[in-house]
Amino acid sequence: MAKSFSMTSVLFLMPRWCTQQLKVNDLILIIIIMSGWNAYIDNLMSSSDGIRKAAIIGYPDASVWAHSEGAALFNVIEPELKKFAGLFDNIAAVPTTGADLEGIHYIVPRTEENLIFGKKDKSGFFAAKTKSAILIAVYEGENAVGSEVRSAVEKLANYLTDSGY
Repeated sequence: MAKSFSMTSVLFLMPRWCTQQLKVNDLILIIIIMSGWNAYIDNLMSSSDGIRKAAIIGYPDASVWAHSEGAALFNVIEPELKKFAGLFDNIAAVPTTGADLEGIHYIVPRTEENLIFGKKDKSGFFAAKTKSAILIAVYEGENAVGSEVRSAVEKLANYLTDSGY
């Protein structure tokens, strides 16, 4: 059986000189390392009520690092993910071709550097690429919800970029 540790236990196991210099971001990083990439998904899902599904995939290989589960299962087949990751190789062409996720074709009204916005009826997605990952958040709602989701995705993408991902 795997042994779990509380945050107090982890700090206790660290040398005293190390714990005296920890900052809030260091503690967040320790928590995320302990809980894996799904902590990022949980954080992203809770950052906006409009987010219905989310995933983090590797770039350029499109390997799944983490995804939402349960009723919010992010269910994408490997060939579709590889094609989706490839969209970032020629991002300027994406508005003319659109994008597919979970068998749904989205129009792409705009792209920006390392950001794709897809739309279908009252739902959509935002995908942001970092150096080695792509964050995807599928949402349901109108423009205000989309704006909130974009902000959450960009914030996490910036954090991962600053952390070397």
